[in-house]
Amino acid sequence: MARPRWGRQRCKQDVRAGVGAEVAVASGSRLKFESGAELVVTKGGDADVEFDAGGGKLQVGKRYKDEPTGIEVLVTKASEGRLLCNGAEMEQVQPKQTKSAD
Repeated sequence: MARPRWGRQRCKQDVRAGVGAEVAVASGSRLKFESGAELVVTKGGDADVEFDAGGGKLQVGKRYKDEPTGIEVLVTKASEGRLLCNGAEMEQVQPKQTKSAD
């Protein structure tokens, strides 16, 4: 399978700071990538979040987390690819199971 031309991308844009600003991965930050993927950071941490166009598909409303850093993001605009945190792939968070009301 051929990789799209944009490959691995480091987020360089924060909506609140303006185009081209360095991103601090803090809660509430909005991350945008050239591929069209958009995320909201729900739990911040000290690490780099990157987008890799190889393999996977990001779906709107899904959460991804990096265990070592504690960073958690919510996908607000879907794209083909996967999320990396400090070079390691972020895992999709499974929804919490709640007791059903019978």
